[in-house]
Amino acid sequence: MRARVCRARVRENQCHGPETSEDRTEVRRAWALLVAIAAAALAVDTAELRGHERPLIDRRSCQAEPSSYTLALDGSLRGDALYRFVYSTLLGFGKPRAGFPHVDPAPACTVGWKDPVAAIRIGPHVFLVTFAGARVDSVTTP
Repeated sequence: MRARVCRARVRENQCHGPETSEDRTEVRRAWALLVAIAAAALAVDTAELRGHERPLIDRRSCQAEPSSYTLALDGSLRGDALYRFVYSTLLGFGKPRAGFPHVDPAPACTVGWKDPVAAIRIGPHVFLVTFAGARVDSVTTP
Protein backbone atom coordinates (compact mmCIF):
# COMPACT_ATOMS: atom_id res chain seq x y z
CA MET A 1 0.00 0.00 0.00
CA ARG A 2 2.77 2.45 0.94
CA ALA A 3 4.65 1.67 -2.25
CA ARG A 4 1.61 2.60 -4.37
CA VAL A 5 1.15 5.82 -2.43
CA CYS A 6 4.84 6.70 -2.73
CA ARG A 7 4.83 5.97 -6.48
CA ALA A 8 1.88 8.26 -6.90
CA ARG A 9 3.63 10.95 -4.89
CA VAL A 10 6.84 10.53 -6.92
CA ARG A 11 4.85 11.39 -10.00
CA GLU A 12 3.62 14.47 -8.17
CA ASN A 13 7.16 15.10 -6.76
CA GLN A 14 5.97 14.71 -3.15
CA CYS A 15 7.73 11.49 -2.06
CA HIS A 16 10.80 11.43 0.19
CA GLY A 17 14.20 11.74 -1.42
CA PRO A 18 16.17 14.37 -3.31
CA GLU A 19 13.85 16.55 -5.32
CA THR A 20 16.26 18.82 -7.18
CA SER A 21 19.67 18.45 -8.76
CA GLU A 22 21.14 20.47 -5.86
CA ASP A 23 19.69 17.96 -3.40
CA ARG A 24 21.15 15.07 -5.41
CA THR A 25 24.55 16.79 -5.44
CA GLU A 26 24.44 17.14 -1.65
CA VAL A 27 23.58 13.46 -1.28
CA ARG A 28 26.48 12.52 -3.55
CA ARG A 29 28.82 14.71 -1.50
CA ALA A 30 27.59 13.10 1.71
CA TRP A 31 28.21 9.61 0.28
CA ALA A 32 31.66 10.65 -0.92
CA LEU A 33 32.45 12.00 2.55
CA LEU A 34 31.30 8.73 4.16
CA VAL A 35 33.44 6.71 1.76
CA ALA A 36 36.46 8.90 2.52
CA ILE A 37 35.91 8.51 6.27
CA ALA A 38 35.60 4.72 5.93
CA ALA A 39 38.78 4.55 3.83
CA ALA A 40 40.70 6.64 6.38
CA ALA A 41 39.45 4.47 9.25
CA LEU A 42 40.50 1.33 7.40
CA ALA A 43 43.97 2.74 6.75
CA VAL A 44 44.40 3.66 10.42
CA ASP A 45 43.19 0.23 11.57
CA THR A 46 45.59 -1.52 9.19
CA ALA A 47 48.55 0.54 10.41
CA GLU A 48 47.54 -0.11 14.02
CA LEU A 49 47.30 -3.85 13.45
CA ARG A 50 50.72 -3.93 11.78
CA GLY A 51 52.22 -2.22 14.82
CA HIS A 52 51.01 -5.08 17.01
CA GLU A 53 52.21 -8.03 14.97
CA ARG A 54 53.34 -11.07 16.89
CA PRO A 55 57.13 -11.13 17.35
CA LEU A 56 58.93 -14.18 16.02
CA ILE A 57 60.73 -14.85 19.31
CA ASP A 58 58.31 -14.59 22.22
CA ARG A 59 60.60 -15.90 24.96
CA ARG A 60 64.35 -15.62 25.49
CA SER A 61 65.04 -18.89 27.29
CA CYS A 62 63.59 -22.37 27.56
CA GLN A 63 62.78 -21.73 31.24
CA ALA A 64 60.38 -18.87 30.39
CA GLU A 65 56.72 -19.75 29.83
CA PRO A 66 55.84 -20.12 26.15
CA SER A 67 52.87 -18.23 24.73
CA SER A 68 49.66 -20.09 24.02
CA TYR A 69 50.33 -19.50 20.32
CA THR A 70 53.72 -21.24 20.56
CA LEU A 71 52.22 -24.12 22.53
CA ALA A 72 49.47 -24.57 19.95
CA LEU A 73 51.92 -24.68 17.06
CA ASP A 74 54.27 -27.01 18.95
CA GLY A 75 51.38 -29.46 19.25
CA SER A 76 50.45 -29.20 15.57
CA LEU A 77 51.59 -31.41 12.69
CA ARG A 78 54.12 -28.76 11.74
CA GLY A 79 55.43 -28.77 15.32
CA ASP A 80 55.87 -32.53 15.12
CA ALA A 81 57.78 -32.14 11.84
CA LEU A 82 59.91 -29.43 13.45
CA TYR A 83 60.99 -31.58 16.37
CA ARG A 84 61.61 -34.63 14.17
CA PHE A 85 63.86 -32.39 12.06
CA VAL A 86 65.64 -30.92 15.11
CA TYR A 87 66.43 -34.31 16.66
CA SER A 88 67.22 -36.20 13.46
CA THR A 89 69.10 -33.53 11.51
CA LEU A 90 70.36 -30.69 13.72
CA LEU A 91 71.28 -32.85 16.69
CA GLY A 92 72.47 -35.71 14.50
CA PHE A 93 70.36 -38.54 15.92
CA GLY A 94 69.33 -39.56 12.39
CA LYS A 95 71.08 -39.50 9.05
CA PRO A 96 72.75 -36.14 8.31
CA ARG A 97 71.26 -33.96 5.59
CA ALA A 98 73.49 -31.80 3.43
CA GLY A 99 73.01 -28.07 3.69
CA PHE A 100 71.82 -28.03 7.30
CA PRO A 101 73.93 -27.23 10.37
CA HIS A 102 74.80 -29.75 13.05
CA VAL A 103 75.05 -28.86 16.74
CA ASP A 104 76.08 -30.85 19.79
CA PRO A 105 73.22 -32.33 21.79
CA ALA A 106 71.75 -29.84 24.26
CA PRO A 107 68.32 -28.96 25.64
CA ALA A 108 66.05 -27.75 22.84
CA CYS A 109 62.84 -25.73 22.87
CA THR A 110 60.75 -23.58 20.59
CA VAL A 111 61.14 -19.91 21.49
CA GLY A 112 58.61 -18.63 18.97
CA TRP A 113 56.62 -19.08 15.79
CA LYS A 114 55.69 -16.65 13.06
CA ASP A 115 54.30 -18.86 10.37
CA PRO A 116 56.07 -20.25 8.33
CA VAL A 117 59.15 -19.66 10.52
CA ALA A 118 59.87 -21.25 13.88
CA ALA A 119 62.63 -20.10 16.23
CA ILE A 120 64.39 -22.96 18.03
CA ARG A 121 66.91 -22.68 20.86
CA ILE A 122 69.37 -25.55 21.15
CA GLY A 123 71.70 -24.88 24.05
CA PRO A 124 73.14 -21.39 23.46
CA HIS A 125 72.24 -21.38 19.74
CA VAL A 126 69.06 -19.99 18.17
CA PHE A 127 68.01 -21.17 14.71
CA LEU A 128 65.23 -19.94 12.45
CA VAL A 129 63.61 -22.89 10.71
CA THR A 130 61.57 -22.00 7.62
CA PHE A 131 58.90 -24.37 6.34
CA ALA A 132 57.66 -24.99 2.81
CA GLY A 133 54.35 -26.68 3.50
CA ALA A 134 54.98 -29.48 5.98
CA ARG A 135 58.70 -29.88 5.30
CA VAL A 136 61.69 -27.83 6.46
CA ASP A 137 63.01 -25.61 3.68
CA SER A 138 65.92 -23.79 5.33
CA VAL A 139 67.71 -23.14 8.60
CA THR A 140 69.37 -19.80 9.37
CA THR A 141 70.64 -17.94 12.41
CA PRO A 142 69.12 -14.59 13.42
